[in-house]
Amino acid sequence: MSGVRTLGVALFAAALATSASAQYFGQNQMQYRNFDFKVLETDHFDIYYYPEERRNVDEVARMAERWYGRFHKLFNHKLSSRQPIIYYASGSDFRQTNVVQGLGEGTGGVTEGMMRRVVLPSAGPLAETDHVLGHELVHAFQYDLGSKGRNALQAVERLPLWFIEGQAEYLSLGPVDSQTAMWLRDAVASNKVPGLKDFNNPRYFPYRWGQAFWAYVGGRWGDEKAIALFREGIRTGNPQDAIKKLFSLDEKEFSKEWKESLHKAYAGFVEAENAPSAYGPLLISEKRGGGELNVGPALSPDGKRVAFLSSRGLVSVDLYLSNAETGKEIRKLASNATNPHFDSLEFIQSAGAWSPDGKLFVNAAIDEELEVLPPRTKPEGQVEQLLADKTDNLPRSPPSPASRTSRT
Repeated sequence: MSGVRTLGVALFAAALATSASAQYFGQNQMQYRNFDFKVLETDHFDIYYYPEERRNVDEVARMAERWYGRFHKLFNHKLSSRQPIIYYASGSDFRQTNVVQGLGEGTGGVTEGMMRRVVLPSAGPLAETDHVLGHELVHAFQYDLGSKGRNALQAVERLPLWFIEGQAEYLSLGPVDSQTAMWLRDAVASNKVPGLKDFNNPRYFPYRWGQAFWAYVGGRWGDEKAIALFREGIRTGNPQDAIKKLFSLDEKEFSKEWKESLHKAYAGFVEAENAPSAYGPLLISEKRGGGELNVGPALSPDGKRVAFLSSRGLVSVDLYLSNAETGKEIRKLASNATNPHFDSLEFIQSAGAWSPDGKLFVNAAIDEELEVLPPRTKPEGQVEQLLADKTDNLPRSPPSPASRTSRT
């Protein structure tokens, strides 16, 4: 990437970062096929696609032009040249790109700064593809605004991720988002709302807290002032200095008013909610039979067992089975680190499915370049067989094994 920052949309929270990296430790960015790219030209975009995407690329073109119209007015800026978009049919195809390196399951799209290329896959639901496309095009405008002067581009590179990524999330999602609201409520409930200087701490996920920052600025001073703040940030390379100049608030004053605003907004919700312990004991955690990351739980039909994905292992996110009453591990069901049938377990925004009788369990995985249903697992024993079906985008929760009849 030649020392130039690459910006993108992440699909997972900060707590997943180390686990996501662990899953790809020692693995190269594999390329399984050559893509026969064509180019669709619109008023402002050159969209690179291949035959599998022909049915979708016109919709992507319409979404891109719609975003351009919004951002052109909002930033009061026209991109200095035609905007390239490299569009892949699926996440597994996207992770084979040679535009940038080091893409994992947690990357939903990326914009590289040298040539301002936007690279993204079809995200499954059209609304999510639209969000990722909008997010990446915000980065394209950010880079183009920064390129107006040599020092300005350097300033963009110096700006913290929460400032850059937060604006992209704010402008592509809007001021209200359920994921961000969950983080804010939790911070208020635990009395751990970060101040402005705390945003640089990696424990505060830049996408969520950055979006909350820009929603606060836009809600209080208006989007015109928010864009002025970004431009001043480009000029100075320092958000605190930009805030001081535009709003006459130093870091402590801004943080105090920001925290008061969040407590006022969420205190009522926090008071009305019960603590998680009111609904039951903690079953699985890093100190109780799991890892730092424990996601995708699927309860067996009889309610006695739970299958879940965990980073408990040292080098990968694996599939485990535990007792649903005690949390005690029964066995590891599958591991991409040791199983030659697939390259990766799909551990983000997914969960497996049980057969009605509770004898079989299936979870999505990646086998070479395609997403597949991996070996059907007998919770009482070993892997039984592979299902032959392959697809570019599996549903987040695979169908019950009982509904699949195709076998190898």
